[in-house]
Amino acid sequence: MSAITVETAAGVSAFVQDLHNAAQGGPPVDEETLALRMMATANADADFDSSHIKSVFATNGTNRVALDAGTPDRFDAFSDMMMADLETPKAQVDKGLVPKPPPVVIEDPITEDTSVAIGYDKSDALKNLTYLKDAHSVCQMFTNILLLQTNPGGFDITKEAAQAFNVQAKLAYNAMSGPMAGVYNFSQGVSTKHTFDVPKNEVHDKLLATMFDGMGLDTTHKKQIDSQIATFTTALKDVAMDGSPNTFDFALRFGLTPVTNITADDSNPVFAFEPITYLIYLKMDANAFKRSISKNNSQERITLKYEHVVTKFELNVERFLKLRPKYDAMMKKATGKSLKEYGDILNRPAKK
Repeated sequence: MSAITVETAAGVSAFVQDLHNAAQGGPPVDEETLALRMMATANADADFDSSHIKSVFATNGTNRVALDAGTPDRFDAFSDMMMADLETPKAQVDKGLVPKPPPVVIEDPITEDTSVAIGYDKSDALKNLTYLKDAHSVCQMFTNILLLQTNPGGFDITKEAAQAFNVQAKLAYNAMSGPMAGVYNFSQGVSTKHTFDVPKNEVHDKLLATMFDGMGLDTTHKKQIDSQIATFTTALKDVAMDGSPNTFDFALRFGLTPVTNITADDSNPVFAFEPITYLIYLKMDANAFKRSISKNNSQERITLKYEHVVTKFELNVERFLKLRPKYDAMMKKATGKSLKEYGDILNRPAKK
């Protein structure tokens, strides 16, 4: 099962409420109390504290409903998923896990145009980059919570790798467009389809040239991004891609802080470095994907067919900072690491 339903959404909200309650040192709460807190926070400010809300009529016990009473290991499973995401793709595959592509951040926020850099403190740009990495950690949390709610049994990498990649990609997108909506501002993504006949060793170049068009990345950045993608795909060479999916889907997150003239007035500019996450949803023809990661001759020609949807997510820093203490407490409870500590490992850097 991978579809998100109203019931799934309620389960995610309950899990988040319960995890935050546990992070604050609170005892397990009853289902009615959790339900009241969920409804109370629906229209509340980001920093609203719902911990004082308790049901006086509760009759359904104090089991953590987010854990599906009777399976008290759900927090442990969540913690295991979060920690596994910090390992290399190869290490995850060796443990029988289906890896997720890690987010990549461009760590060169200052423009080469010195006239733009004048009057703007580099530390402000780097601060926004830190917030962006922290936000990626929260996206990882919600992706894994969604995975637990929709696929509690996980995936067998020897039989279900193709299905797992597609489900994980979908839920990574849903995590950003659902639970993180408001923390990120975004609009409809732009979809583009491509078909190329290329030698196998040119597949990455074609992907990079088309996926990152318009982001202002230079050759050095693209090479480093390619290295990160290659690390991921190389780990998949020995994975059995059984089944008959039409496509293999992946959600790739790229963070950067480009210079923006927020006045839009060239005669009186005010420059800011805005934290942005580009989510690239890649749907690659199944046959082309299998051949592109195979160990066959690199000169073999491949009909490369794929579609990518690029969605620009702009981080609402003010709202994120209001929610950050809650997210930080949840992360520490689940992993023993702060958002920053987790994000410094999760995010893969690309810089000159």
